[in-house]
Amino acid sequence: MNFSFEKKQLKHLYLTYTLAFLLVSFFVYGTYLITGHALIWHLDGANQHLPLLEQYRQLVLNFFKAPSQGMTQWAWNFGLGSDAFQVYSYYNIGDIFTYIALLFPKSQLALAFQLTIILRLYCAGLAFCYLAKHFDFGRLAIVAGALVYLFNAFLLYSNVAQPFFTTPFILFPLIIVALEAVLQKRSYLPLILVFTWMLISSFYFAYVLGIGAMIYLGLRFLTHYRQLYYPKDIFQVIFNLGIATLTSLLCASIMLIPEILAVKNSTRSGGAFANGLTLYPPYYYLALPSQLINGANRDFYFWSALGFASLAFFALVYIVSERKKYPLLFGSFLLSFIMLLFPFFGAVFNGMLAPSNRWTLLTCLPMALAVCCLIKNSHKLTQKTLKSFTYGLLLYVAYISVTYLFQNDEKLFIPIVFLFIFWSILIASNMQNIRSKLPAHLLLWALIANVCFNAVYFEAPYNGGYATEMLPAGAYKTLKNERFFGLDKALPDPQSDFYRISTLSKNYELGSDYHLYNVLDSKLYSINSYYSLQTKSLGDFSNVMQNSQYEANIPLGQVSDRTVLNNFLGVRYLFALLNYPNANKVPYGYELSKTTQKITDPNGNSKKDQQTLLYQTKNAFPLLYLQSKAIAASRAEQLNPTQRERALALGVVVDDKLAKNYPTATVTSEVVEIPYRLISSRGTVVSPKDLVKQDSDETYQIVLEEPEKYGAGELHFSFSQIKYTPFTFSEQLALEKRKQTNDLTQGILAKNELLSSYKYFRYHILQGSPDNSFSLSVTSDLGQEKLFQPKQNALSFYKTVTQGTLNSGYFKELPSSLTLTPSKLGTYSFKLKIYVEKLGTSYDKQVQQLQRQALQDVKLTKNGVSGNITTSQKGILTSSIPYSKGWEVTVDGKKRTVIKTNQAFIGTTLSKGKHQVTFTYHLPGLKLGALLSVLGLLLYASLGLFTFLKNKRIH
Repeated sequence: MNFSFEKKQLKHLYLTYTLAFLLVSFFVYGTYLITGHALIWHLDGANQHLPLLEQYRQLVLNFFKAPSQGMTQWAWNFGLGSDAFQVYSYYNIGDIFTYIALLFPKSQLALAFQLTIILRLYCAGLAFCYLAKHFDFGRLAIVAGALVYLFNAFLLYSNVAQPFFTTPFILFPLIIVALEAVLQKRSYLPLILVFTWMLISSFYFAYVLGIGAMIYLGLRFLTHYRQLYYPKDIFQVIFNLGIATLTSLLCASIMLIPEILAVKNSTRSGGAFANGLTLYPPYYYLALPSQLINGANRDFYFWSALGFASLAFFALVYIVSERKKYPLLFGSFLLSFIMLLFPFFGAVFNGMLAPSNRWTLLTCLPMALAVCCLIKNSHKLTQKTLKSFTYGLLLYVAYISVTYLFQNDEKLFIPIVFLFIFWSILIASNMQNIRSKLPAHLLLWALIANVCFNAVYFEAPYNGGYATEMLPAGAYKTLKNERFFGLDKALPDPQSDFYRISTLSKNYELGSDYHLYNVLDSKLYSINSYYSLQTKSLGDFSNVMQNSQYEANIPLGQVSDRTVLNNFLGVRYLFALLNYPNANKVPYGYELSKTTQKITDPNGNSKKDQQTLLYQTKNAFPLLYLQSKAIAASRAEQLNPTQRERALALGVVVDDKLAKNYPTATVTSEVVEIPYRLISSRGTVVSPKDLVKQDSDETYQIVLEEPEKYGAGELHFSFSQIKYTPFTFSEQLALEKRKQTNDLTQGILAKNELLSSYKYFRYHILQGSPDNSFSLSVTSDLGQEKLFQPKQNALSFYKTVTQGTLNSGYFKELPSSLTLTPSKLGTYSFKLKIYVEKLGTSYDKQVQQLQRQALQDVKLTKNGVSGNITTSQKGILTSSIPYSKGWEVTVDGKKRTVIKTNQAFIGTTLSKGKHQVTFTYHLPGLKLGALLSVLGLLLYASLGLFTFLKNKRIH
């Protein structure tokens, strides 16, 4: 398997590939079209990728129209506001396919988005063909390899869900070609170009591809170049690789430096390594072998997405059988197998965080090349190899059949059928009197059929197919126009009269499982946001307030409908859907303002009536306002989360040194603790410090003592020191069997002990039991809130939960009891304190005072905010603008210090009098990055000139 730069004539290679791609694409993408779906995923596609593409396109066009005004540096519509670069750099700026959108009118951007999805995949195949041409493969073998490279479970999912995941499939083959040029002592200039592209396109995949490049260099040296190099050659190659890497890092610094700072300042940093796993759960290892060929599979356990065409199995067996002939491929597969076994490697490839095996994208290239090798030699296989195919096939199918008892996945039927089809072709191809070209043609056509069937099974909207997660055709336009059902049309422009909006938690679901995470293409500003990189200060604030909805990608959510948090964040309007979860859990002070016409249920069931509701409050805090009282950070740490929330209306939390200069705000009668009893549904009083749940049907009543004496208020349940100990595997099985035996409602025929044992054994194996996940939910007449510990397979959404505050809502009369439901069997231990947050006339007056102390004539710009204020006393200008080191402030034209207020937001000190205040945002690291990029470009030009003069002198 020699890599050669000698020009080869492979007639009609790219034409053949194009025709094969179009044929398979008809089934891959045609399945969505025929079933009435668009290539827009309801989650990331509709909430992130497409709306961000629309906004970024407009931002670029605006820059071209008026370059002197510069680019937007602070985006007010990214949640509470965010560094625009932090968001766009992850999704758009470095992605060359983004700029294709500039060629389309605004009305056709959804079409442009879908076309680039297909174009990316096509280009990935072109890149593979370009690489494969450097080996001694025929045209049909290369095309077959390209189909394996493209149409696997990884790309069938991510090509549509996260389109930029396809870019590394374009880059990796080009990186290999450029590395080989350096290894063969040719020019290193192409490596600089492709490395720079890699670094600019996506810092995450640059990290993965960078490790992949180092692994390739190591394997390639050990298996091939070690025997060819002299010590002088090694030094020269290392120097060339080093200068290429350094130059590309310098050239890409204008993106890299700000990106690195953004990642360090994001909620992504600081997670548990490998989510605390040393080994994967048993179900992962049971399913891993079948993942190799299960191309219709979407259960990517820890993102171990393989799902190749069934021919890949024989290609793998072939490489193992001929490992001396193909040491590079054998080494790649052996290393990949080891890495798939341990969470450690997934975490390393994922930035030392969750054990996400997205690095499996690197395995697609050696697998595709292995298919090329097999097809090239398909007509001249040895009897030993053919026996390996036969025995391997029987053992493999036998294993899959056994694991079928645990996870009976009907999607494996087609891959297994094609296993036998490919085996038959390979056996028949090595019989006497078979034409040499026939096996390659048969294998290629069988491969096309295989990937087409996989795609249809993967996507078709039956039995949970992927198409059910796509928006219906034309739905995105409807979604943009009707997400608020017209209730937003008359709302004021927040640019001139600043406010934010939100929805009731877990309530606003618009069909096709679409939840309103972002409102990017609306004039409205929502507190909720869903991006891969979120400002760390928001996460800090959310955790300090024990916001039960906190996620690394979604730091605020709807703040669990907590009144003061909504008010503090400037939420003037709340949208809700009638008869959806938590529809009655409306925060204090929000009054019904408008509604759409009610659509009554045709069967007269009022619980199925449909209506959209708009609530409005007069208690929304201004964006910037003066606080005359302060709370020292050390004092704030002693407050419980409800007191911290209530204190937002009374003073501002700042560092201890600064707080000494201002009167101290106190929280006294505003938050009152309520005694309670915890009673099992079996009638016994239990202690939260030792709650043992042995029956999945058992619930617990939280009985409040004398609730009538506390009056109205918002009811908070503060959990701390949470510990959950699951029962052992055998204990869980015994409890489930006991419940089955004692359940008289199932009848005597249901007492099949053997079936019950198998059912519960299978269930707990597939669930990964015992594991540390659990949830604690509190339910009232107003709705339900849940505190949950995710499973370790939640990857980036994993978090360790030991405390949290649940808001049951605002009650005019407190309920006598609520329901507490632990989700799983096991032993729970926690501290629970219940608080009522008093909200009424006193609170209203406090908010009104803050509104009178608001910054006036507020002007929002693309890089900051300004306004005027007249103060009767000194104080601290406080805001709900997320803190970042990029902020600067001037007061009356003089530079002042930006301070962090309330643990997470910008502010500054003001003296008594009239002031003009301007906050300006500058992208951290931009100037340094630009300077280094200029140096990199100069270095690249110098290297190019040196190479040109050197070649001219030689010739």
